[in-house]
Amino acid sequence: MLKAEQIRPRIRIRAGQVEPRQLRADYHWLQVAGELIELFQKHVGRARADLDEALRDYEGDSVDYAVIRGLAAVLANRATFDNQPPVPPAELRQKLFSQGPVTSKTNLFQTQTRQQLLHEAAADYELVPTQVEAALFADLWEEQILQNVGEPVTPKALIDRYNLEVARGLLYWAKEVQLHVEDGYKNLFKYIKLFGLMHTIYPAATGYDITLHGPISPFVKSTIRYGLQFARFMPALLLCTSWRMEAQVRPPGSDQFLAYVLDDLTALRTYFKGSSGFDSQLEASFAAEFEAKYNQAERVWELAYEDEIISLADTVMIPDFSLTHRKDGRRALVEIVGFWHPNYLRRKLQKVQQAGRSDLILLVYESVNVAEGAFESVSAGEVLTFKNKPVLKDVLAAVERCAV
Repeated sequence: MLKAEQIRPRIRIRAGQVEPRQLRADYHWLQVAGELIELFQKHVGRARADLDEALRDYEGDSVDYAVIRGLAAVLANRATFDNQPPVPPAELRQKLFSQGPVTSKTNLFQTQTRQQLLHEAAADYELVPTQVEAALFADLWEEQILQNVGEPVTPKALIDRYNLEVARGLLYWAKEVQLHVEDGYKNLFKYIKLFGLMHTIYPAATGYDITLHGPISPFVKSTIRYGLQFARFMPALLLCTSWRMEAQVRPPGSDQFLAYVLDDLTALRTYFKGSSGFDSQLEASFAAEFEAKYNQAERVWELAYEDEIISLADTVMIPDFSLTHRKDGRRALVEIVGFWHPNYLRRKLQKVQQAGRSDLILLVYESVNVAEGAFESVSAGEVLTFKNKPVLKDVLAAVERCAV
């Protein structure tokens, strides 16, 4: 994540709106990005202080210092810095500094020199004096060693990531974010839950409207940690293909809230990983069998995967499938319970009970690791069990009975 001083120069405010200014991947900035990547690669194995000095020299008196620092910050955040000296630095300092001040020469009051103390400490720890000297302040930030620069990145990819960091950095100062999303629900809510964001969900004519309460919302204690989590979330939105975001933000220096609007036409690119396809072979086999047995022209019910959200108290439930009647529009939801882990089953039962949906059909694998009769009392439309795979004829009969 970028610091505020690296974000502010890259935002534009006009007519009550704020927008991030995209850095163009032109010849100049591609060259700068490439040179910064090379600079980091050359400093692998060296201290962070050496890298910072090289970056200051590279920056010089450039008027675009904010962009250069931002690009370098993106590279630094991808890199790994570490320092593991053979002796804990605090222990070493305690040993050496407890003997009082020393100089390079002895005198009446100082009978030992700095070098003598280093040699004695080296002998005690079975090291050489240079190792002792290197370990003395190895726990300081500037003494951290650049271990690696992360996955290889191209100049264009670095600029893309920088633009994303600026765009999501604006959400540091968000009061509220309104989202309209029409797909990718599972990916979206996976990250909403991961980052612990306060949210409310409303069904819309198409898709869902979601309100995220930002770090300066009256519903949230304004904390730096929550602000960082909130801003980190944005790449998850880019996993969806049809969406719009309208946020109210107040960047430092602004005396009013400004509108921050993005939609699926943005050039921003995510680096988050989304799930693709089905979560299990049972789901994939169920959908494949349905498609094979009921051709498009003759089928009565239309099958869709994870297209409805059930909002619960502090989470959501996204049933595996929905079946919609092609003539009268009645719908039923289908959830396949085939995973045996006790924690998974406990959470599943809790969600089903909270949902209380009479149009929800549970398909439960008979060998599932759960107490006998556990699903009989849940608030669902019907519970069907199966040995090897769900029986489509029985599922569709239940759909006819439960659909609303």
